[in-house]
Amino acid sequence: MKENSFTISFEQHDMPFLKKHGLFKAMRKVRNHNKKYKVPFIDDTYQLAHTLSITRKQLFDLSRNANKHYKQILLKKRKGGVRVINAPDPELKDIQRRILRRILYKSEISKYATAYAPDRKLKDNATPHVNHKYLLKMDITDFFGSITFLEVVSSAFNSKIYPTQIGAMLTALCCKDEVLPQGAPTSPMLSNIVMKNFDNAIGGWCEKRDITYTRYCDDLTFSADIPLYNVYQKVEDMLIQRGFEVNESKTKFITNSGRQTVTGLTVNEKVSIPRDYKRQLRQEIYYALKFGLSESIVHGNKTEFMDSRGPNCWRYYQHLKGKLNYVFQVEPNNMWFRDADEKLWVAYIQPNMRYPY
Repeated sequence: MKENSFTISFEQHDMPFLKKHGLFKAMRKVRNHNKKYKVPFIDDTYQLAHTLSITRKQLFDLSRNANKHYKQILLKKRKGGVRVINAPDPELKDIQRRILRRILYKSEISKYATAYAPDRKLKDNATPHVNHKYLLKMDITDFFGSITFLEVVSSAFNSKIYPTQIGAMLTALCCKDEVLPQGAPTSPMLSNIVMKNFDNAIGGWCEKRDITYTRYCDDLTFSADIPLYNVYQKVEDMLIQRGFEVNESKTKFITNSGRQTVTGLTVNEKVSIPRDYKRQLRQEIYYALKFGLSESIVHGNKTEFMDSRGPNCWRYYQHLKGKLNYVFQVEPNNMWFRDADEKLWVAYIQPNMRYPY
């Protein structure tokens, strides 16, 4: 189905929709939808299968048996405990990525949400909080696991936008055991859509009181030139009403007499990468260039980059590259790290471009 300013053209997968509604009613439904929403018009399973580039059989099989397409991975946290990742298999992951690109990225989210949307960056979460006297940081316990099937379908795939069957199928393709799985590519953006009303409500409440609010996934940050103790109670009450729990151990009240950080970035006077982070990264890169990635892994006792074949140099390079990209988000013209990035590329990637491991 395609629409320009004058006509709507229908394709083979639209024929059941046309047969059901007739040409003029079908055109009216499409135009009314496109006036209100940016997401694609989907009225039946033929159109949904086409939107996701799969067959109707795949659509029905996967939406009915999505739970069977996940593998559980347990990751140790740096400060103790275990993080449970439910990773979708390649078939389901590909479809979730199509849902993300073709539907979810076109959905509206709050201006206070700064994570996981194409036009939002990590720096956007820190910049509004620069040079404020008081800072409050809060964290939601088991964020994705607290967002239910019903919340997803009512927020992202509700009956105002999609027929009930289509909304239920899309939600089933994105949920595991009736909640958002940590590990699915759709979960972060869906969480933004689900949190839209909360973000707008608490963001509007804060603006009336000259308080700045942003949310980066499960991290909520507030800053102002007045104490923020009353904000904590207000936010906790609103989160509890929505079925969330505040992680008390990660709640922090910070004044500008100490180092204020927001999602890892210092915001006391300007947005910057903490000096300790850059110093440690410089040291890591120095050893990697001097002794080689393999030796750096072994002698640095970096067990997370060891596997059955020994040091995994490709994975360690990706780790360093990720840290460099983090720096470049905030300091794109940092010449020391730009030079280091090029040296790592020349030393370890360029000679092995066909076989990166």
